[in-house]
Amino acid sequence: MNKRLIYLPLAFALCIVAGIYWGLKLNYPSKPVSLMAANMREKKIKQLINYIEYEYVDEVNTDSLLDMTITDMLRRLDPHSTYISNENVQRANENIQGSFDGIGIEFQIYRDSLTVVKVVPKGPSEKAGLKGGDRIVSINGKVVAGADVDVNDFVGELKGVRGTSVLLGVWRPLENKQLDVKIVRDKIPLTSLDAAYMANAEVGFIRLNRFAETTHQEFLSALKSLKNKGMKDLILDLRDNPGGLLGSAINIADEFLSSKQLIVYTEDRNSKTRYTYAKSNGVFLNGKIVVLINEGSASASEVIAGALQDNDRATIVGRRSFGKGLVQEEMSLPDGSKVRLTTARYYTPTGRSIQKPYETGDYKAYQSESFQRFESGEMVNKDSIKVREDLKFVTPGGKIVFGGGGIVPDFFVPIDTTSSLTWLYHILGYGRIDQFTFSYVDDHRKTFQKWTAEQFVEEFEVSEAVLDEFIAQAQLTKYRSRIDAKTIDYIKARIKALIGRNLFGNAVFFEILHQTDPMLERALEVLKLDSEAA
Repeated sequence: MNKRLIYLPLAFALCIVAGIYWGLKLNYPSKPVSLMAANMREKKIKQLINYIEYEYVDEVNTDSLLDMTITDMLRRLDPHSTYISNENVQRANENIQGSFDGIGIEFQIYRDSLTVVKVVPKGPSEKAGLKGGDRIVSINGKVVAGADVDVNDFVGELKGVRGTSVLLGVWRPLENKQLDVKIVRDKIPLTSLDAAYMANAEVGFIRLNRFAETTHQEFLSALKSLKNKGMKDLILDLRDNPGGLLGSAINIADEFLSSKQLIVYTEDRNSKTRYTYAKSNGVFLNGKIVVLINEGSASASEVIAGALQDNDRATIVGRRSFGKGLVQEEMSLPDGSKVRLTTARYYTPTGRSIQKPYETGDYKAYQSESFQRFESGEMVNKDSIKVREDLKFVTPGGKIVFGGGGIVPDFFVPIDTTSSLTWLYHILGYGRIDQFTFSYVDDHRKTFQKWTAEQFVEEFEVSEAVLDEFIAQAQLTKYRSRIDAKTIDYIKARIKALIGRNLFGNAVFFEILHQTDPMLERALEVLKLDSEAA
């Protein structure tokens, strides 16, 4: 019998006692508990855990059982209250802080070797002389290359406390020599900014992948750089951005709004409302703005989109956003683990909640709701978007907006069905295209050393020979007759973008993909129409 099923009754029992325990630990003044009752419940919890640990018929890891119980319990409250085990706290903190301690490389396992894809600019590996294409063959004297070695067992040794060092044995194919490279670990940024460039002579483009402590400053630097290049209008890409720190999103929204304009407000269980207004005139008050969203845009992304839409400050282009309108507060537990507990709902300036329904308590169904949108036709047809007429709001400029489940765009762009076809996903999936593009870069590294990012974007083309080479290497020749011209263009663009990312980073990757991006094309059309109307 599945052990998870055996443990299920125990898990539910622990759900109850854990809930009692947390209630005691939080000990809010509004719900006083007598000392005798508190002691009795604490003893009850400890005794039950002891019974399970020492008397249960099978050996049980009560720590993992309790972790599973807490996770299940929180999911029964709402889909966004989450538990972070103490083993995962550091990683969660890194995503919020926007940095971690390490050596500063992007790598992948290639032909049984831990291979450097690229080094972080100005990071410790670049300072020590490491280069893209280098093979790491040993870490502190331990061999980490070869068919009989699981490289993944050693990857963690590259991380470590800032200021400590690691000695790498490196094979450099370009120079046909082996090197010993000592690297002193340092703070490595986890950037929120994927790309920032000029889409045309007057329109800037910025893409953010999340909201961390460093996001606002990254955004400001990019915005100022684009303004210096002549930017008058901006496209802000928040597609597939799952959110993050609410404060970071508020700071960015503030840059587009005038002093005292409402950005967002929250309301807790006691109906206590907190309003957040723009603090001062932002740095981008006059230019037109288009915000790109899709079904993967959630939480803090929706705060920005909602604030700018409700204040008639931006045009929203894309598809209906995810629909997360709950605010979590992080709380620490005694063993170092943490819980992010929903403590309030947030509302856009017009008063709408964009939290989508969670009535069934089915966590998996909630998270996969975007598939239901596809089946209902919403992904390809705006008329299939279900809005609640009883949750209709009007902006100061007279625009009608809806609450009750995500931000509905002002201009709808259907999903690109070319990239969603099952067989095409099969071609591009399973790491085939990633392996091919890295192999291509590795085989042509000397040639590419002469290219700049700008030259690559403008001049490099994926030839029919390269396409055929990919199809042959991926053992997908049987699909060749099924690929039409549009799909060929899509695959070529993907290959070029991935080669560009290997050589120059994410900014080039997105700049190439956006050359054939329907949503970006629609955003540029909207800006052009607005200019002509003005």
